[in-house]
Amino acid sequence: MSEDSKQISLLILKKVWTKLKMGHKFQVIIFICCLCLIDHTTGMRGGNGKDFKQGAGRCQGWEIDLRNNLTDPGNISDYINDFYENISDLSPGCVRTFSLNVTHSNLVELMSLLNAKYDNLNPGTRKQIYKWVEDIYTKTPDSGMKTMDHIQDERRSKDQGKKPEKGKGKGKHNFITLDVLHILGRFIVQAPTSTLKSISKGNDNTVCQLFKSSSDLLEKLFDLTPVQAHIFFNGLDNCADVDTKNETVIAKLGQLACFYPTKQLKSLHMKAVKALQDKLHNCTRNIKKIYQAIIEVIGVNISSAESLKDLGDAAIGLKISQLSNITEQVIVGAVEVLKNVRGWSKGQAKVFVKKYMEVENVTANKLKNLGYLAFGFGAKTFSKFKGQELLTAFTDKEVQESVNFMLPVQKKSIMKGILESMEIDSVLQLLPETLVPQIPVKKLIKAHNLSNFTFLSKDRPWNKGQSVAAIDRVKNQLNDVKNISKLKAVIKGIPCSLINTLKPDVVKVLANNPFASSNQIRCFSIKFFKDKKNRNPNYFSNLTSEDINEFLISYMIFQPGIEELKLIPRALCPNMVELISQANITMLPRSSPRRKQLLDYATNCLNLTVSAMTEDDGNSLGSLVCALSPDDIKNLNNTVFLAIVDQLQECGRFDEAKKTALRQKILSAYPPLSEWTVDELTELRSLLGVLTYEDLKSIPNNEDIQTALLEILSAHKSTRNFVPPDFDNSPNVSALYQKVFNILNSPSQSRRKRATACPKRPTAEEIETLGEANSLWTVEQLSCISDEDFINSLDTLTQVEGFNIAQLRALKSKALEAFGMNISNDQLASLKKITLGFDESEVVQYFTAPDIDTIGAISDYQEWASTEHSKQAKAIMKNFLGQRSDSQLSSTDLVGMGYFLCTRSSGEIKNINVTAYSTAAKEIGETMCPNIETLTALKNKAVEAFPSVDTWTGAQLQEIGVVAAGLSKEEVPKLMTSAVSFLTPGAVSKFPSNVFSAMTAEQLRNLGPQNYGAVTDAQKAALSQEKLQALKENAGFERAIDNAGATSWSSVRILTLLVLSLTATLH
Repeated sequence: MSEDSKQISLLILKKVWTKLKMGHKFQVIIFICCLCLIDHTTGMRGGNGKDFKQGAGRCQGWEIDLRNNLTDPGNISDYINDFYENISDLSPGCVRTFSLNVTHSNLVELMSLLNAKYDNLNPGTRKQIYKWVEDIYTKTPDSGMKTMDHIQDERRSKDQGKKPEKGKGKGKHNFITLDVLHILGRFIVQAPTSTLKSISKGNDNTVCQLFKSSSDLLEKLFDLTPVQAHIFFNGLDNCADVDTKNETVIAKLGQLACFYPTKQLKSLHMKAVKALQDKLHNCTRNIKKIYQAIIEVIGVNISSAESLKDLGDAAIGLKISQLSNITEQVIVGAVEVLKNVRGWSKGQAKVFVKKYMEVENVTANKLKNLGYLAFGFGAKTFSKFKGQELLTAFTDKEVQESVNFMLPVQKKSIMKGILESMEIDSVLQLLPETLVPQIPVKKLIKAHNLSNFTFLSKDRPWNKGQSVAAIDRVKNQLNDVKNISKLKAVIKGIPCSLINTLKPDVVKVLANNPFASSNQIRCFSIKFFKDKKNRNPNYFSNLTSEDINEFLISYMIFQPGIEELKLIPRALCPNMVELISQANITMLPRSSPRRKQLLDYATNCLNLTVSAMTEDDGNSLGSLVCALSPDDIKNLNNTVFLAIVDQLQECGRFDEAKKTALRQKILSAYPPLSEWTVDELTELRSLLGVLTYEDLKSIPNNEDIQTALLEILSAHKSTRNFVPPDFDNSPNVSALYQKVFNILNSPSQSRRKRATACPKRPTAEEIETLGEANSLWTVEQLSCISDEDFINSLDTLTQVEGFNIAQLRALKSKALEAFGMNISNDQLASLKKITLGFDESEVVQYFTAPDIDTIGAISDYQEWASTEHSKQAKAIMKNFLGQRSDSQLSSTDLVGMGYFLCTRSSGEIKNINVTAYSTAAKEIGETMCPNIETLTALKNKAVEAFPSVDTWTGAQLQEIGVVAAGLSKEEVPKLMTSAVSFLTPGAVSKFPSNVFSAMTAEQLRNLGPQNYGAVTDAQKAALSQEKLQALKENAGFERAIDNAGATSWSSVRILTLLVLSLTATLH
């Protein structure tokens, strides 16, 4: 505070004291109330909000130059080339501010560059670019940038006094001519389906014109959706002289070929089928259904290797039952072609490999012969190969890629063979990337290569534990911008204690690394602002726009503190809001108060009220809209709500009150549910999860709706990995699955059948279409699946997470029907989760001698460790071990055992070989054993493998994973504070409350945001107030005592106080 300000403050206080002595208590109370209000709002409200908002452009650095030059009347082709490298980073917020007053030539030039960089652009940027072009043609007064159709429609609307239609993008005119389509290029897939339909009508529609032109656009539409492709096909079918069944036309379909209608395919002649097969090579999506239809056309009379080779990629369309009928000799003869085919299911690969092994004596060298099919080999087979031979085989590109489809037990068997016979440094030089994460830390730390910065700078997929071990070897070389700039994924291993020792320019480089974790970003931001405040105690009060230009967007997630934000000069708060709005606040736990505090800061700064918010205001808030309260959502103008739908989709999961508010707003802002089309579904996507099942019943039941819903659901795959509850952003889409199921089984979709014991028999095609929605079949319906359809759809059925125990038992019975009572180990392995349906007597009968591949295939289900299944699990383990003791289990066995390991007693775990454990520790640490006694026994084994808890590094804590939850309340405080952020969230969630509360305040303060999100209510309740406050700092809660809360006396505040005091004097 300046000397002048101090003098004025003293003068005011003297006047107040004088008034009190004179008995003017009422005036002084008013004065104090006003003073409090001013203190609360300093640095926030004030002035003309619009003026401040205009100063907050959403473009940064080079983006500003690009935006400003777009309106240049001259040609900007030379200028645009300067942005070639940067354009991939163009932000959606900046595109929103682009002028609509752009010359045709400049638009063409920029869109050409954007199309060249399309794949590297942020999805939000792609969508915004389309909207920008749409606005140019539908909103600009310059008729030269409009189509004649638009002008006539606009006049007609004015004449008829039409009201705007409900819903985002509704009422848009057909502005896309062939010229505009060429300008849009790949961005056409961002258009609403209603717009695409408008360019597909008539026998000379825009799609026809595109197809007949020399454009190669159709070849480039790699992110086309099934619904969009269907519309394009309709457009082509409307063309006067285009026959999509003709081989010449098929050859020009580009990416549309990847969506070729299977019903139509079945009527193609062989030349057309061959033309289609040629086009399908370029598809990047799952096209197995098309290949299945091709197989139906070609027929499956595969009597020779040549006929099988002729199928090429279409071979993945062969059903399991069809593959099983092909002779071993034919398989061996065709393998040279089939090994290069992608897209095999686990079941298909297993059949191929089994038949191949019946004829061929498979060695490691012959692995290369099987290419992508190599994942069909079991762990037992891999264990027979020599390490050097295995490593050589995995230098083959196709064999390398097959690792992505292997089970943990297969990968462990491969790595065990390699590491037991080769030096780690040699392994690291040759090991393919897909196997790098499988190297145990205990082996990795022996590598001399880790000290080599050039080696570490290679872009390898190190896991977090490996990264910690690697960083520890080069930590003395990190405080150098040149060195740190070379590192990629390995930076995940840099702890906060090391970050605090680095120079500011080094920290800035690290903070821009895309592999930085949320906890590292928190540490970067704390260090950045701490350094600034140490140099200047009044840093925030004296902040300048130049200072703000140094801030990284990611810093805004955790820093500055809210009280510090309030100290920033009022004129600069819009600049701060600009940064904050671009930060991803979903990196904060949902329970963090900072989310709402940042939203409040932004709305106060910009003088916004929710009810008066405009579309631009809503867009300007970015991810802060995730912090809107239920009341805020209710008070939003419908137009504004429609404008922020894309932002709301990124928020993930909502609490019940917010879900209700969102549902009501959707029903208000969009047309009646009975009138919904694919447009509404594709606009809302994950937000559809807030609608009730009754709501969804009102949406029309048709094939387009079903296709759109399946596309949306494909982006929401469930995971069995532990997700901290406070970070679980997966929306509840169960009602959407119900809708898909009902459409498939609606009277119009299902053929009427005579009354039989099975009025509804699920087919293999239906099962494959439904995916997770198969959990909605009744027990009776699942029992009615034919044996052949059951076998052919087993790969799909075993991926369904939602089956209950009654359904699993029905499927188990179906398996015994289909495979017979002499079911083999391979067949048991293929059942995966369905094996939970076996009761104790059936387990004894059918699991007589399960091998490691059987165990490894079925052990990934936590239910085995539950009371309900423990007897079955123990019986399976007994038969698996046979005459062996626990001390004879190998690391491959331990990995394959998965949740079966949780059923072993403390004594049995104690007998496990310590070397076997340390080699398998990472995989064991990912197994969420529910019993604390089991975790304690495994922890004791971890202490044997990694002695002395007080020296455990982040690498060891990552390696042992959830097993750390077995630590005692005496051991937990011994963990190094610098390492606790590397505890896994799964481990944190499993600590007993009395053990968790034994952590020191400093340990709790350093847990990190993800670990905070895993802390249970019971664990929090067991903490002292001091420790709870320390824990909360991970989630953006302010420290109880902080210099940031110091009073700041701005000139505005002082002037206001003077006025108030003088007013009091006059009265």
